[in-house]
Amino acid sequence: MAITAVEDEIFSELKKAGVLPCNPSLLELGEANWYGDVPYERLSKDICRLEGDLEKQIELLQKLIEVVRAQQSDMSWDVAKIFYRVFLDYRETVAIDFGGTEKSLKLDLNHPITLGREFDVVYNGGTAEHVFNVWQFFKTVHDHTASRGVMIHGAPFTGWIDHGFFNFNPTFFWDLAAANGYIVQLFLYTELTPLKIIKIPQREQLEDMAKNGQIGTNSHIYAVLKMPEDRRPFVTPQQGYYANMVSEQVKENWKTLR
Repeated sequence: MAITAVEDEIFSELKKAGVLPCNPSLLELGEANWYGDVPYERLSKDICRLEGDLEKQIELLQKLIEVVRAQQSDMSWDVAKIFYRVFLDYRETVAIDFGGTEKSLKLDLNHPITLGREFDVVYNGGTAEHVFNVWQFFKTVHDHTASRGVMIHGAPFTGWIDHGFFNFNPTFFWDLAAANGYIVQLFLYTELTPLKIIKIPQREQLEDMAKNGQIGTNSHIYAVLKMPEDRRPFVTPQQGYYANMVSEQVKENWKTLR
């Protein structure tokens, strides 16, 4: 999965809002690499803007310069780790990815996995759509997220023909959150080209956008969900429309947006 201009904007927003845990343990489902549409100068400015410790600031800037100058085959993954250091200041990171670096765990996310611990942040920045067994994927996310931990999901919404097995509708994340008691910290509609990021505080808003022809050809949804303190076993959601858990407006849109 890639860190693009979209992720740069999203993590900036999360950092500003104070949503991200301090010095978290991070689990990546799909090891992130640097896509390249954000200039290195922008990342340098983020380092200077967000890192208050001058010694750490210099260390990160030097590391970025070294990585970019070296132009090694794993450069994009190294830059992504610097990005995480800036926005998360993680104390530990673990990645699961068949195609990542040598350090990533080569585990099949179609099947149950047990890492024997929970993480403060679990990040799915575009992996779920490539895993056929999506139920198991989201259960794995749940099982490895600590109490009051944060789950960050990015997934294709419209378009992206043959990018993966699936696209995800908004109801998937709203209903997943409702079934499991997750707190929706941030819900976003995004497009990469040209860059567009819209906050979606209520599920009705995206349906209104659809009615007004404001949904792009290739778009994403980002859902940032917080595990409740009294975390419980994973619950398979029922679609909100059929569970009678949605507003009359959502019910009406379900019938008319066809």
